[in-house]
Amino acid sequence: MTRRIGLFLLVAGLGAAIPALAAEVSASDVVCAGEGRGQRCTVSAVQPFPDNRGGLGELSISAVRDAACTSLHIVFDEPIAPARHVTLTVDGAPPQRFYTPRQLSDLADALDADALNADALDKGPQAAPPEFTRFLAQVAAGAIADEEAGTEMLSRFAAIKEPRRIGLTCGPMERLMPLIRSDRRLRLEFQRQANGATEVYHWPRLDRRTVEFRLGGLLEALDRAMPGS
Repeated sequence: MTRRIGLFLLVAGLGAAIPALAAEVSASDVVCAGEGRGQRCTVSAVQPFPDNRGGLGELSISAVRDAACTSLHIVFDEPIAPARHVTLTVDGAPPQRFYTPRQLSDLADALDADALNADALDKGPQAAPPEFTRFLAQVAAGAIADEEAGTEMLSRFAAIKEPRRIGLTCGPMERLMPLIRSDRRLRLEFQRQANGATEVYHWPRLDRRTVEFRLGGLLEALDRAMPGS
């Protein structure tokens, strides 16, 4: 399997994992499908937050567990700006950044083509973040074996952002799980998409959003539904 195929499956899984009516599901409800190792369970909750404009916004937060891992998926009630930074910080760990499918696709292409240098990455509006360049340099120097590079890429960077949703998959989520299970606070920072392409008096700071929440209750609900996981 090439890195590009692995990335395609990752992005496809992000779309399938988010319930269409996540905002209407109670945090105490766990929805499961399948049996045995094929079982997949989802629990969701709605997190309101002040929108900096005198109103309230909402996040639909879903924790999903199957035989492979627990993942986190968040749906926004209005489009965000994917070109801006999206980060999730858990008390006690460095911020986790999210990446667009285009950025991850470029990284996968660089690995598949053995073009292990910064020139292989896009320099346009969605230019690769510096951590991608450092990763390619590690692979080029042999610090990460070529046969392990695809798996390591997903472990480090499998955190996807799109205009209406973000997803944190197996690798990044596994690193944060001990802190999340201790009911540490999570802080999500993102920027709302501006209403128009040009607004003379637009102040970008007004579109910044910070939402704090905890996931301990959702994980406990999954534990009860899947006691052997």
